[in-house]
Amino acid sequence: MTRGLRSIDYEERFTIRKRVRGKFRIALVYPSSYKVAISNLGFRIIYHLLNLDDRLYCERFTLDSERSIETGSRLRDFDLILFCYQYEPDLFEVARIILRFRLFDKPKLIGGPCACNPFPLKGIVDYVYLGEAEAGLREFMDAVIQGFDEECIARMGGVFSFDSVGRIRRVYPEPLNSFLPAFQVSSRLSVFGDALLVDVSRGCRWACKFCLGRSVYAPYRERSLDQLIRVIEDGVLKGGYEAAALVASDLNSYSRLGELIELLRRLRKVRRFRIIAPSLRADTLSEDLISLLVESGERTVTLAPESSEELRFRIGKPFTDETLLKACKRLKDLGIKRLKLYFMFGLPGETMRDLESIVNLVKRIAEMRFLVRVSANPFVPKPHTPMENAELQDLEELRRKLRFLRRMLGGILTTDGIRQAYLQAIIGRGDEAIGRLIMEAAKQSDKPSISLLKRKARQLGINLDEYAKHGSEEKPWKRITLS
Repeated sequence: MTRGLRSIDYEERFTIRKRVRGKFRIALVYPSSYKVAISNLGFRIIYHLLNLDDRLYCERFTLDSERSIETGSRLRDFDLILFCYQYEPDLFEVARIILRFRLFDKPKLIGGPCACNPFPLKGIVDYVYLGEAEAGLREFMDAVIQGFDEECIARMGGVFSFDSVGRIRRVYPEPLNSFLPAFQVSSRLSVFGDALLVDVSRGCRWACKFCLGRSVYAPYRERSLDQLIRVIEDGVLKGGYEAAALVASDLNSYSRLGELIELLRRLRKVRRFRIIAPSLRADTLSEDLISLLVESGERTVTLAPESSEELRFRIGKPFTDETLLKACKRLKDLGIKRLKLYFMFGLPGETMRDLESIVNLVKRIAEMRFLVRVSANPFVPKPHTPMENAELQDLEELRRKLRFLRRMLGGILTTDGIRQAYLQAIIGRGDEAIGRLIMEAAKQSDKPSISLLKRKARQLGINLDEYAKHGSEEKPWKRITLS
């Protein structure tokens, strides 16, 4: 965290203001930049959900500032620290925050998709919330306000403490008619701009073998059309949002998509606003949806071909290159000008021919005169997926493949890099030993290198490359039931 800006500089709307005196104070910490935090729907929902309770005041922190956005308070002023855990390498930031602000005596709860393997978190936090906030987070707060009643907490679904025995089951609202605020804190600094975020569905109908999201948000559930329209109408007409982002793993799978599109068109006749669909599947594109996006001013679509056609089928995305190219032609004809394409490399059984196939596919799409951007990152096996036992490829081999892609694709390629993949691998399938390593490494460096991590791991008797390649031998995450 750095000395940063207060909310007035963020140009926020719908920031919650309360009197501090007499409140149980919760610090909601997103261990990344403000731009990333404010773009996350879960972060917004938790903030507004907890502040429905007059006994509580939930204030936000990001890495942009060491003081809260709402009142400029310090972390040590709060009664409970609540961390959002969206991305495995963020655990280093969590450890660094705890060390820097000496939060060892403060009760700490962490939740988010990466909490599906809670065991590397031992020694870093006290409790892990497994599931979706609306299903049980307020019940946890009731127990906390009453003085951290450990017996009560132990009986709760979805709350994991490191004294827990037996299997722990994730909690989630079903049906998906849970709290969705129409007046959400927002800022033009979000990646979506000043946008209302609505989750049209959670979970996924598809069976991609590599995808953690399918497991951590299962089962597939849809919001009712009535709730979606009510929230969007209030947010756009009364809240004045400039855009509405329709969040879903595959928006085209929404069973009442045609009706939703028609109602959004009617609403845009009352007040103009942009409609955003963050990610779409190439093999299920709805021309009516694309037309609506273009009508509203959206010119960018994101697709995830993942790999070559052969590997794509093998990992559970059964559509051909020709299907993708036909989808791109339809997008072009309908007015889309920019495409962002997501790929992986380092998949099991991959050869250089697969990478050449990726390059050729990108070039064929670029020839359609799109402005193309490509994101390519190493495949990292995730727990709770059909590919959890796959190996992370050797780092030198990954570097060689990344150099090839950079040479062939040039400036249109972006990547998180090999270091980030290595960190995801050791943490995602890690155990308590990895948690100890992270705390030790965070004492020495804000951004520890792989060489520093390996040196610390040797001192602790940990074979870090083995963790990266195969994960913990114990596979402790098997104790967690996600759905």
